[in-house]
Amino acid sequence: MLVRHLLAFAAMLSSNYLTPDYYRSHSPAQAYLDLRADPTLSSLSDPNVWNLVAFIWRSNTTPDGIAKGQQLFAQNCAACHGESGRGDGVFAASVETQTGKFPANFTDPASMLGASPALLQGKILRGGMGTGMPYWGPIFENETIWSIIGYLYTFQFDEGQ
Repeated sequence: MLVRHLLAFAAMLSSNYLTPDYYRSHSPAQAYLDLRADPTLSSLSDPNVWNLVAFIWRSNTTPDGIAKGQQLFAQNCAACHGESGRGDGVFAASVETQTGKFPANFTDPASMLGASPALLQGKILRGGMGTGMPYWGPIFENETIWSIIGYLYTFQFDEGQ
């Protein structure tokens, strides 16, 4: 039933919200504010608007992309960020000792909902700059990076919702 309602709400969305450019340049929090300000969506509840934000984010990836991102995350990121994305991987304490900062916690809504995909892409490409995170730009292809980013947002927008 939730899926049927979500599809009905999604039909109300302007196509501008569903473009890769919009997705990459806006954080989920900014998308929420944009949707809240959209007069055609003013009757929706806050949870329904967040469901639309999740729909926008999901529409910019595929199940195969998520699976690829999950595999790459497990192989390359989980040692610091943890299997569950909480920043509690086996090397997290040593990163904190060296840098004074723990690895990012992707389950933290304050961090993830305020981060645009473009910001995350930059961090993956160039590394964490002072955080101990390596730069992956020379290693990962662009499509690979976007798969990882799509997977990172599943910590906020669980596919089972």
